Amino acid sequence: MSNISYWVPEPSIEPAIRAGSEPEPYYSPPQPFTFIKPLGSEESNSIRQVVRGYISSLINMLSRSAYSIEIYDDSLYGTVARITVDLSAKDALDLWLKLIDYLPYEKYGVILSVKWLGENDVSEDELINYIVKIMVKSKIGPKALPGFDATRMVQEVREE
Repeated sequence: MSNISYWVPEPSIEPAIRAGSEPEPYYSPPQPFTFIKPLGSEESNSIRQVVRGYISSLINMLSRSAYSIEIYDDSLYGTVARITVDLSAKDALDLWLKLIDYLPYEKYGVILSVKWLGENDVSEDELINYIVKIMVKSKIGPKALPGFDATRMVQEVREE
């Protein structure tokens, strides 16, 4: 059995006092966690629980929305954390960009995916801009299924 080493910081709330004002709570930024990826599959569930807990603490600090997290293995991208939030498209996409800061793919090997349940309050152009920002920031681009031939698809469309 391989050893697992991980540490998940709890979010902290500390009072901030300004001269002549009442104390107001604020959130300190979350601290990153590290873990050693285990070799065995039985331990991968505990790693998923750590990642799920860390993402939950991040969402609680960055948003007051209801959410759910599903972590699964994808044949193209590897480990994916799909976060479903009860936010509008704009708020969900903004949250996605913030989450990437705390859970970069190259360090943890977990790809974030965000699904929103609220209104679609972004135009098609705004959505494209958000997706490009997310891909650049996360350093994850689109991938094609094996056997996908973009040239052939374009030729078929032109022939129709």
